[in-house]
Amino acid sequence: MMPLTEIEFELSAEQHQRMGYPVLTQGESLTIELESDLLLPEAGIEGWFSVRKEAVAPRFIQVSPATYAFSGQIAQAEIVREDDQQSAVLLVNCGDIPLRVNCGPAEDGRLPYGTWETRYLTGLSRIQGIVESEFVTGIGQPVGVTIWRFRRLVLTPGDPVFGQWYESDTLLATPFTYDRLFVTARLHRNR
Repeated sequence: MMPLTEIEFELSAEQHQRMGYPVLTQGESLTIELESDLLLPEAGIEGWFSVRKEAVAPRFIQVSPATYAFSGQIAQAEIVREDDQQSAVLLVNCGDIPLRVNCGPAEDGRLPYGTWETRYLTGLSRIQGIVESEFVTGIGQPVGVTIWRFRRLVLTPGDPVFGQWYESDTLLATPFTYDRLFVTARLHRNR
């Protein structure tokens, strides 16, 4: 299998605000952490995960805009118990990609048995690039990328191009409260 050279992730309006609304351009380097949405242990839903004792090959395969099917070994785990509900933040090694995965419980309020380091995780999730964080956990690993292009889905109410994709090599220093922004970037290989 060829190593992954390019990745697409969503840059949220909140992240762009935390960065101070900088102008971002093609060729600019960023250090980001890649993070999943909240995933549940239910196959067939939009964002899910499954824990396995048996080894699975590390994979990180794009299946739609900023959405990846992934698998790999759990390198770090922090399990939280709150109000009889379990959740976890995991670092999963998906080949060249370290992915912070947010796991929610099953209907009984518990995580699947084996949700800890050394086990293997498979799942499907939309991926966000986190540049500025206020995480309460130390789990995660930064990845260096070089911006290649931006794809913006215009969802601003009343915009004449509402519902259309707009592609550019620059992100201007303006808020995009309603729009969805996807960044395509080249992975740095000097890690």
